[in-house]
Amino acid sequence: MRQLFLAVALLLAAFGATAEPATHDYAVGQVWNYRTRPEDAGSLIRIGGIEDGANGPIYHIGVIGMHMPGMDTATSIGHLPVSRQTLDMSVTTLAKTNAAFPDMTGGIAQWRNAHGGVYTISIADIMRTVAQTLGANAGSGKP
Repeated sequence: MRQLFLAVALLLAAFGATAEPATHDYAVGQVWNYRTRPEDAGSLIRIGGIEDGANGPIYHIGVIGMHMPGMDTATSIGHLPVSRQTLDMSVTTLAKTNAAFPDMTGGIAQWRNAHGGVYTISIADIMRTVAQTLGANAGSGKP
């Protein structure tokens, strides 16, 4: 068993893969590239706020450049509360851009008033969930 573990570790090292997601130093105002769904290539996230939560830091992010069902152009999400785990498994590189992101002040206030939760899945999986919800509501007359 030990030999198998060593062989797998060497194979992963040879291809540059790691067993753990990369960790970064996150700061308010940073814009990141992330592992997107194929249809969202070029989408970016911006960290708009960081606060302490019961289970660790909560990162308030905005997302631009996603493509959703029934929308002809790329769209944005003004506020998503995510965990460090979400960022660590999602981000790739800091982006060098002056891209405009929606103001998230109202979204953070609504989240706090509702005692909202925090996403712990990847940003791409969050976008899949949003797209599925929009697709399911497309014919229902719901917003």
